[in-house]
Order: sequence, then C-alpha cells, then structure tokens
Amino acid sequence: MVLALFGLTSCDESSDAGEFDNWQARNVQFVDSIATVARANTYGDWKIFLADGLNPEKEWSNEYYVYCQVIEEGNGTTHPLFNDSVVINYSGRLIPSATYPDGYLFDKSYSGELNPSFNVPATLKLSETVTGFCTAIQNMTDGDIWKIYIPYMLGYGVNGTSGIPAYSTLIFDINLVSFHSSRAK
Repeated sequence: MVLALFGLTSCDESSDAGEFDNWQARNVQFVDSIATVARANTYGDWKIFLADGLNPEKEWSNEYYVYCQVIEEGNGTTHPLFNDSVVINYSGRLIPSATYPDGYLFDKSYSGELNPSFNVPATLKLSETVTGFCTAIQNMTDGDIWKIYIPYMLGYGVNGTSGIPAYSTLIFDINLVSFHSSRAK
C-alpha cells in the first residue's frame, strides 16, 4: 500500500508520464458519462442528489450532483442526518487509468470482497466526511448497498489530499449497516 501511495505522489516524471495527463478533463468527462447513464435510469436503479446546501432551483453542472447506483436495497425506513455516526463497509477508488484499470483503490474498510454478513464495519461521523459522501449516505437506509460517484467538486476539489490527486472523481462501494442518531430521544 505504501508503494502504491508513493507511486501516486512521486515527482519523477518518467513514472507518472501519462497516468494523470489531462486528469481534470478526464474526470469531468467520466462524470458527464455517468450523469448521462444515471439521468436515463432514474426510475430504475439510479438516484441523483444535488449536494447539500445548494439551491435546487438553480441550474447546476454535473459536478454538483452525486450519482448513486442502487446495488441492493436495505430494509431501513429512516435516513442518517448530518450529525449522525454511520456504521458502514466501504471501498473508495479513483476513475480507471492506465496503471489501474479498475481505478486506484485509495481506502477500504474491509479485506477481500464486500460481504455484509462477514465484514466488520467502520464507524464514521458523517459530518467529517466530504460533501458528496455525506450527501449520498444521508439518502441511504440500513442495509442499502450503493455504488456512488462523487465529482471532484464534492470530494477533495482542486487541491486533492494525501494519495488522491486534485480533480479526482471518487467512486465508493458502500453498505450502510446502521447509524447512531443524534436526534433527541
């Protein structure tokens, strides 16, 4: 894992040549293609959410929406709120590239394949996650398994973060196991 992170952040041009060329344009094009598929299937297995805090009456570009493909519907009836803690299984990747045809895996809460009955989930405070991640999870219920696509504007933006280049679309496979409500009882 350390070697993979070093490869992503290396300054040696020969090792990075082509891997992240036109990265912003490639990520915008990727999100536009996902948006096209999602908008054509909103009555099927796709859900689209405008980022929290944005005016839904204003026309926004694709970079301000989170695109969610429903893999499996859970049995929950309530949704987590911004200040809740969520118990989830997740893996996070970047878009496919020459070296990483499935997308560079930058984080994962489990080993092997996603198996909700076997994996030990992680607990996260939703308010401490990136906007797109938070937006998607606030629309999930217990047991849901979704693949979410977060445009760079709702992820780590134009600066990136350790191991994730600027302008990166984030792709997560998420299983919401449960959440701990911050609501007054």
